[in-house]
Amino acid sequence: GATAPPLLVTTTGEARDIPGCETVAAGDDAVDLAAVLDQLAQRGLRSVLCEGGPSLLAAVTGAGLLDELCLTYSPVLAGPGAGRIVHGEAWASAKPVRLVGLLEDAGLLLARYEL
Repeated sequence: GATAPPLLVTTTGEARDIPGCETVAAGDDAVDLAAVLDQLAQRGLRSVLCEGGPSLLAAVTGAGLLDELCLTYSPVLAGPGAGRIVHGEAWASAKPVRLVGLLEDAGLLLARYEL
């Protein structure tokens, strides 16, 4: 079947045509995450996997858009200074979660939580 072109979501100030991509503006100065989800839903994409760092996770959670969290626990001892999985101004407070799934393979754990 036909494959849809990649969708590039950016701000109105940064929007430009990129060959082979569909560009969508969602916000003036910063990407409006709720508007992104609306754009995806209009395309029939209602289940979204979001991968990013602590700032993106804080923004998604702070906007009330996170309904499920998957964490991978790797059996590795790492050096000092580990940060949190969320940081930034969008993070308001701790959110309660409920474990709904746990998989193990060769010592690696994948935990799935619902908010």
